[in-house]
Amino acid sequence: KESGPRKGGRNLEVGIRKKIEHDVVMRANSILPKKLALLKTGQEERGGCRHLVKTP
Repeated sequence: KESGPRKGGRNLEVGIRKKIEHDVVMRANSILPKKLALLKTGQEERGGCRHLVKTP
């Protein structure tokens, strides 16, 4: 179990990443004619990534 500054730094990093992803999706949705969906991969908990795709 992590504690101290490392855990706080990790939470901050995750929070910043989620904010950036949200901002990117919101900007893209305002520009593109089709909406975007954020797909979460099973590897996300282990440091994987999310993917933006156009919805049909």
